Order: sequence, then C-alpha cells, then structure tokens
Amino acid sequence: MNNLEVILESIISEGKTESQNILDDANAKAYEIVNAKKSEADKKAAEILASAQKEAETIIKNEEVSANRESRDIEIAAKNKVIDEIVDALLENLKNLDSNSYKTFIDSTLKKSGISNGELILSDGHKDALKNADFGGLKVSDETVEDGFVVKSGKIEYDNRFSSIIKYNIDDIRKQISDEIFN
Repeated sequence: MNNLEVILESIISEGKTESQNILDDANAKAYEIVNAKKSEADKKAAEILASAQKEAETIIKNEEVSANRESRDIEIAAKNKVIDEIVDALLENLKNLDSNSYKTFIDSTLKKSGISNGELILSDGHKDALKNADFGGLKVSDETVEDGFVVKSGKIEYDNRFSSIIKYNIDDIRKQISDEIFN
C-alpha cells in the first residue's frame, strides 16, 4: 500500500468515526428532544385531565343543585295543589252553611263592623230563609250575591262575601293550612 492509500484510508476511517460521532450526537439530541417533548406532552395531558376533572366536578355539583331545586319545586307545587284544594273546599263549605250558621256569621260581622244602616244583600241560597230576619235596622235587598253577604250604605259597599274574605286573607290562610298539615 502506498502512502496515498494509507492517507486515504486514514481519512475514510476518520470520516467514518466522525460521521458515527455525528450520528450518535444527533441520535442523543433527538432522544433528548423526544423525551423533553414527551415530558411536556405528559405535563399538558395532566393539566388537561385536571381541568377536565374540575369541570366534571363543577358539572356534577351544578346538576345536583339543579336536581335539588327541581325536586323542591315539585314538592312546593304538590303542597300548593293540596292547599288550593283545601281552600276550595273551605269556600265550598262556607257557601253551604246552614241558615242558622249563616245568620250567626252575619250578626257577628255586623256587630264587629258597627254597620247599622243600609241595605243587606244576602246569598242566593239563604235569602228566602232570612228575608224576614231582624238585622238591626238593615233592610234585606231583593238582590243576591253568590256567597256571604254585602251591605250597601249609600255609595259604600261592605263586601263580606266568603270568596272576598278568603281572597283578602289568602296568604294567612295558606300559611295556617301549611303549618297545620305539613309541619
């Protein structure tokens, strides 16, 4: 082998060694980059999972609150329906008072209110039975009302219809019924 071949072979050998070193360095850097990117991706994935977990917990809490609210609304609606039925039954019972109880109601109401003159409008169902009754100077009118009674004194009307009394006191009545049957 001549010197040229030896030099050439030495250059080729050094080139192979250098190229192998370059490839090894490139592979090491590629491995580092891949590991760094994988670590970064794992970190981002963990952050995404944590965020998704928090969001899922929030959704679950919101759904729970919504379900509780809906349940409460259903319960309140059911209670209100029962109370409404009781109020309707109360009004119906008042409309169907016997004549003696009806007259006692009128006398008591007139005594409390101090009304002593005017025209007394009775309910249709009791007018005939009480047309000759004494109501302390109040004249019984030919007119009728559906329930309770009304006193007309000049231009003033004193509304004592059961439906009006219930309507005026409905909040107290509903509370009293609720306290009595639901507590």
